Amino acid sequence: MNTYVVLLNMTKKGIDTITESGERVEIVRNAVEGAGGRIKDYYLSMGAHDFVVVFEIPDDITMARLLLQVGRLGAVRTTCMRAFGEAEYGEILAGLA
Repeated sequence: MNTYVVLLNMTKKGIDTITESGERVEIVRNAVEGAGGRIKDYYLSMGAHDFVVVFEIPDDITMARLLLQVGRLGAVRTTCMRAFGEAEYGEILAGLA
C-alpha cells in the first residue's frame, strides 16, 4: 500500500458551502475505501494549506483517479506527494552505489 500526503486548499465554493464539508469528507472516504484504500490521518491546518490528509492507496493510478473525483466536487484544490516510509527509504538507500 502506498502512502500519499495531500495538501488541500478550499475554493470559493468550498468556503461558501463549508457547512457541507462533513458530507464531502464522507463522499471521499467512501470512494477511498471503495478503491481499496483508507484515510490514515485528516487535519484542519493553519498556514499555506487548509487541510492535510494522509492516504494509504494501492497505486498511483488509483490515487490520481481519486484526486480527480475530489476535484470534481469543486470545493478544494489538491497538491499530492508520494511519501516513503522508513522501510521504503531504507530500500531506496540500499540501492545506491
